[in-house]
Amino acid sequence: MVYVVDNGSDESVVAQLGDIVAGRNIELISLSTNRGIAAAHNIGMRQVAALGLEFVVLFDQDSLPAEDMIDQLVGAQRALSARGVRVAAVGPVSVDERTGTLGKFIRVQAGRICQVSCSNPDEVLEVDFLISSGSLIPMAVIEAVGGMNEGYFIDHVDTEWCLRARMAGWRIFGVCAARLTHALGDRIIRVWFGRWREVSVHSPLRDYYILRNTVLMLRQVPMTWSWRFAQLGRIVQFLVFFGLAVPPRGRRFGMMMKGIWHGMIGRMGAY
Repeated sequence: MVYVVDNGSDESVVAQLGDIVAGRNIELISLSTNRGIAAAHNIGMRQVAALGLEFVVLFDQDSLPAEDMIDQLVGAQRALSARGVRVAAVGPVSVDERTGTLGKFIRVQAGRICQVSCSNPDEVLEVDFLISSGSLIPMAVIEAVGGMNEGYFIDHVDTEWCLRARMAGWRIFGVCAARLTHALGDRIIRVWFGRWREVSVHSPLRDYYILRNTVLMLRQVPMTWSWRFAQLGRIVQFLVFFGLAVPPRGRRFGMMMKGIWHGMIGRMGAY
């Protein structure tokens, strides 16, 4: 069963979506206002739970799974569980729809955020977190860990959930044979810093959410000291790089500083 949760689109868009899903095994859930991605995920997951299904797979609106992605994820999850591993989630390798670049998985080591590449398609890598889009999660884990934190609205919704799951003793894996075409950020820029790197650029508003929710995580979510140092370093990197090098610099820097302040005072929800 597929659930499409529309987050506050106008009536014409909702009507178009209704025409698209008509006659298919798809249910459209239309929200009157934009309640954020965390709320949309939770609404969809409650529908899946009501059906008594074993897994949920989450998607953003700009994601396209490979035909065998879900089969690959389910196979990896079942193989790990058969070995007694407490699997919180498994996720695919993302493929940027604009550049074709394969994404990397993330581990935090010695206070640094490290990117880990797949060396062959048969690998299943233990990682620290997954982006929500494409993630396959057993419903039993949702019941044990809880759903997404709706106060975050957008950005770090997946990170916060993964941290919560890992601190409760669950483990997270990237499945190298699974592929998801996806776009992170509004655009990609290439920068030289020891090597050429592709950096996702978001709007100043999204920078606000990223910085605010990073601070909220540091204040609210149990995590290792390595994770804390890595997130503090990421705040500094964002302020320096995006605040000084990526226009509109003044507005971007101001929104990031406001995000840090709102995170410190505990402001949540939509901006």
